[in-house]
Amino acid sequence: MGAPVVLRIRRANEGNSNAWAELQAHDVQTGLTEDTDYLLSVGRPNARVFVDDVELRRDGSSLFSWRPSFYAGTVVAEVVVPHEEISRYLLDVSPSPSKTGQTEFDAMVADIRDFDQTLLIGTSSATMAFGQEGCTGRYENDILLARLRAYGPSFLDSVETIGRSPHRSLSADIKVLPLSRVRRLHHTSLQDRRLAAIATGRILGSESMDSFQVNSRTSTPTFDTPANRSLFALLLRFRAAVSSVREKVQELKLGAPPDEQRFRVERRLWDLDCLAQRIRQLLFTPLFREITCGETSAAGLTQIAAQPAYSRAYRLGSRALVTALEGDNGSDQLHVPPSWGIYEMWCYLCVAQCVTTLTRVTPIEVAPKAVSAERALRFGLDEKGWLEVLFQATFPALKAPMTRIGWSLSRERRPDIVLVHYGPNGPRALVFDAKWRSGRQNVLDAMESAHIYHDALRIDGAPPAPCLLLLPGQSSVPELEQDAYTYVHGVGAISSVRVEGTGRSRISEVLKAWLTSV
Repeated sequence: MGAPVVLRIRRANEGNSNAWAELQAHDVQTGLTEDTDYLLSVGRPNARVFVDDVELRRDGSSLFSWRPSFYAGTVVAEVVVPHEEISRYLLDVSPSPSKTGQTEFDAMVADIRDFDQTLLIGTSSATMAFGQEGCTGRYENDILLARLRAYGPSFLDSVETIGRSPHRSLSADIKVLPLSRVRRLHHTSLQDRRLAAIATGRILGSESMDSFQVNSRTSTPTFDTPANRSLFALLLRFRAAVSSVREKVQELKLGAPPDEQRFRVERRLWDLDCLAQRIRQLLFTPLFREITCGETSAAGLTQIAAQPAYSRAYRLGSRALVTALEGDNGSDQLHVPPSWGIYEMWCYLCVAQCVTTLTRVTPIEVAPKAVSAERALRFGLDEKGWLEVLFQATFPALKAPMTRIGWSLSRERRPDIVLVHYGPNGPRALVFDAKWRSGRQNVLDAMESAHIYHDALRIDGAPPAPCLLLLPGQSSVPELEQDAYTYVHGVGAISSVRVEGTGRSRISEVLKAWLTSV
């Protein structure tokens, strides 16, 4: 084993030696920002560096380049050196200050947690703290992969510790033994005429006493106890989960796009194969080879609760298999959406809150009607019909399915937020598309999506109007935010859509005008 690996990191544009920050294994480096280039150094020529399972590109003989783009949260970095233990570090990445401050970003996350924590599960490099209560969210296999890797090694360590001094009990059996080895006779032995002859003092003749065998009670130490059976059942479930997730990883069937998964396959398979190898070795130990079956029973769980080593192993193994995510446990880190994905969700909540305030109607969550969507809220408007607010709606290419009224004139489109009003004159739609962008040129480029949605989407044959961008930064293209511009062209933008921004009131104005128009 070599000396501990020290990870050094600095901004790529800061060349002086004092700019390097040094991290020991398991340290947390704060002060990093998305959309910024960094250099990493580990001082080992044969080292490989991974960030969120993606191997970093070498920049020279000992430096590695890294750019955290569009996410904020804790990112896991690993340094792999042959024949040495893997060193892990935590990199805390903040959102770009040009878009929104860290405090406001944290407030967005808190709002989403209050509404529905399952919306925070995603596939970016960043992670946040979750719990293990409540419902399973999206990306169930991604959650299971993260927890197998987080808790699996500790679970197997605990099982190996138990294997060195396992729980055992004495099994009571009835065996046929020579009379000289008998300590306690079984009642059926009294039926033997020879035993009766010995008891009455009669001689058995030439028959040897050593050849005289009778039924006797015996006790034998065994590992086949309720506690070990329950632990065995948990280990088998753990093995099945590792095998299932390994197949999903290899076939690129997790939540992220296949191209992103492909970069991560090697590192993920390595971890899963290490777990599988350790499981195979454990199953061939004397402890588990003697167990007749794996079953979880009340007696087994009672015995486990009474023994600290078993209780710890069972707790870790259970954590590794849970895909629920309600709560806030700092040791339970799961992947989240990129920062723009969190912004999209928060904008959806913001729009829903604006509609609630305007209509004074409490929405109910329903299955989407106009088009398929990840989330749908319905507002009843009495004689004005009803309103559907959709998140991540999917408009299929060329034609609508039989039960839907929305489609795209070109390829499939997925606007972030769609409002569909079912009124006396038929359905009509409005689109909001959240963009984690700032600066004049970036905003003008982002307007492309508003034009595409206005031209390509159809609800009951009519295009949505207006189609507006929601932007976190201050106004950089004032023309796009004028009512006259939106009225004439059907597209536009709303700036400062953030927790403490003025965009919320502007959204309310647009919605009020749209809901009251014919």
